[in-house]
Amino acid sequence: MSSEWRNVADMTSRSLRELAQIWDELLTDDASPPYTDRRHEMPVNFDPFHPDFVKCFPGNEVWPTRDLGTLTGLTIHHTMSHSPIATANYCTKTKGYPTTQYHYWVSAGDGCPCYLLVDPSAAMWHDHTGTHPTTLSIGMAGSLHVSPPPDEQIEAAARLCVWLMNQFGVVDVAGHKDRYRGTVCPGWDSAGWRTAFFDVLERRFD
Repeated sequence: MSSEWRNVADMTSRSLRELAQIWDELLTDDASPPYTDRRHEMPVNFDPFHPDFVKCFPGNEVWPTRDLGTLTGLTIHHTMSHSPIATANYCTKTKGYPTTQYHYWVSAGDGCPCYLLVDPSAAMWHDHTGTHPTTLSIGMAGSLHVSPPPDEQIEAAARLCVWLMNQFGVVDVAGHKDRYRGTVCPGWDSAGWRTAFFDVLERRFD
């Protein structure tokens, strides 16, 4: 093979590899959930004793289920913790909830992996939207009212939100404090990272 044809073959091969990589990235963004499923690791308390749970959901042993077609949006929280398991243990053993209070978890550091902790059909009222909550609870690791999350964590949270918005056909994204004024959660007002989050979310959604 002449050097000219070898160069053409090399360029064609490289172009095909680049196209394959682009196609793979497109498929990943559109089809693959940007999280790891860790539902099987979450502890479950089959005898919840938290007074709000008992009052709102008498007779239920776990979070009540809901029709996913009723979802209206996403609620962003900060977890004030960096361990999904430790948080779930606190929720079940100390607070008396059926299991953790976050559907999804966005880690800080080490690539900021995201996790699915509880099935989206679980009707948690942690966002204070009532006894028939219609949002998904997303916990961002850390005490984010003290210091803002790193850019990498904001990017990971925005990517997860965009995927969920497309998956469930919702556009309402708000912080816990936006739905219930009696909290600082997720801390983006006090630590000043609200604008940064929504700038990234808007860029990714476009």
